Amino acid sequence: MSSSSSIVLIAFNARYAHTAFGARYLLANLGDLKEQSSLLEFDLTIQPRTAVEKILATNPKVVALGCYIWNIDLVTQVASLLKTVRPDLKLVLGGPEISFETEDQEIFKYADHVICGEGELEFSQLCATLLDDSNISLPTKIIYADPVDLAEIELPYDLYSETDLAHRILYVETSRGCPFRCEYCMSSLDSSVRTFPKEKLFSAFETLIERGARIFKFVDRTFNLDIAFSLEIMAFFKARYQSGMMLHFEMIPDRLPDLLLEAISALPDGMLQFEIGIQTFNPEVAKRIKRPLNIPLIETNMRRLRAETSVHIHSDLIAGLPGEDLDSFAAGFDRLFALQPQEIQLGILKRLRGAPIDRHSQGWGMVYAPHAPYEILKTNHISFEQMQELSRFARFWNLTVNNGQFIQTAPLIWQDEESVFGAFMKWSNWLYSQTNSTAHIALLRFAKFLIRYLVEVNHLPKKKVLEAVAADYQRGNRTDLPAFLKPYARSADLEIAAGTALSSRQARHQTKTVKERV
Repeated sequence: MSSSSSIVLIAFNARYAHTAFGARYLLANLGDLKEQSSLLEFDLTIQPRTAVEKILATNPKVVALGCYIWNIDLVTQVASLLKTVRPDLKLVLGGPEISFETEDQEIFKYADHVICGEGELEFSQLCATLLDDSNISLPTKIIYADPVDLAEIELPYDLYSETDLAHRILYVETSRGCPFRCEYCMSSLDSSVRTFPKEKLFSAFETLIERGARIFKFVDRTFNLDIAFSLEIMAFFKARYQSGMMLHFEMIPDRLPDLLLEAISALPDGMLQFEIGIQTFNPEVAKRIKRPLNIPLIETNMRRLRAETSVHIHSDLIAGLPGEDLDSFAAGFDRLFALQPQEIQLGILKRLRGAPIDRHSQGWGMVYAPHAPYEILKTNHISFEQMQELSRFARFWNLTVNNGQFIQTAPLIWQDEESVFGAFMKWSNWLYSQTNSTAHIALLRFAKFLIRYLVEVNHLPKKKVLEAVAADYQRGNRTDLPAFLKPYARSADLEIAAGTALSSRQARHQTKTVKERV
């Protein structure tokens, strides 16, 4: 890419490992303008003034910023600085965060144009107009884009660099839209499921594999909606399997016919990761938010996936849904844990701009934080203090369980306890009482807290606890075993006890698979 570009697309990703999928789509569809365009990617650690300096160094005429819930504060600062230093440049905004409640947001006043919706075609047309000096008629400030015909747009996959392929998550998609109406989700606004042309799609995937791509994160909302197409996708990748290949799909949990299960079972170990969103096990709450919930079928299918396949299951629950209290949420957590997904992601409900769930706010006392990411603070059924406890629970569950470091030690927290949720909440509250923080807890310090809790609070045999922690420390060929654990060290090849929700988590980390919830 040239050091000087008329059009510069700017992406602020949540972290370096992510790639800007939407920005690459815009760049791929610029047609003749592509040669005078470039893409700059940053993560959230960059200082606004540094980002602006790098952007202006390209001497742009048009700057496009992607606005998302995770970057809107930083993007707003950057937009303000850009228009202060270079008021002549044309600033174009797009993305889900600015596509709804557009005029109410601070960043809107800095924009020359905002594209709401899918912008692949609208952005190209807008840039052509802005760069045409003879054109005296400009588009309106807010441009509402209709869903694009997927057969008409260019795919962005050749814009993944060699560095992207080697070190970053590659996002891909086979379809857009979702047939369901779950009110917490933006996909509920687009009920028409559209599919990309297969020949074009598979050709692009073939090229990525030939270039060395191994990890594919599919962003489709409904991977297994079309079973025949799902089977084609898996057959395609199975025939081209390479060591380390991993496919991540979002899966509808109550749609798993035998034919699909057999195809999943036939894939190599570690090749599949399914993101299965449960969100709630409370039927009344699910009905209220229009979330399909066939509990018996969901439980049957998840048990079959665990028993008959090697797929890694990442499953989600959302705290703060309208009408769900802490007891109901706890029961749902225990019910999900009993199904043994390798990873449980506990999310706190966020108020996504435009999402229909906002219609419940007044009736159910749903109060959200006024700043991004707009997490819920309290409801009529969960107090602010309880929501804080749930937020800490989620953080400490990630540190204790989801990160795969304490595979043998973590189950001791809920050993012989009736409720996994209740037992872990006790550990979470105790740990917070010792640290007054949920961040920046070094591994050794965390391990020492865990030992203290299990021995002094849960009254477990000290030898048993230290042996478990020592075994966990040795995993992954670690060579920094603390001196106080060395007398309790055993072979690092110990078989992990079966029946826990942690059994394949570490293998997933070692093969560099993906953990992602944007």
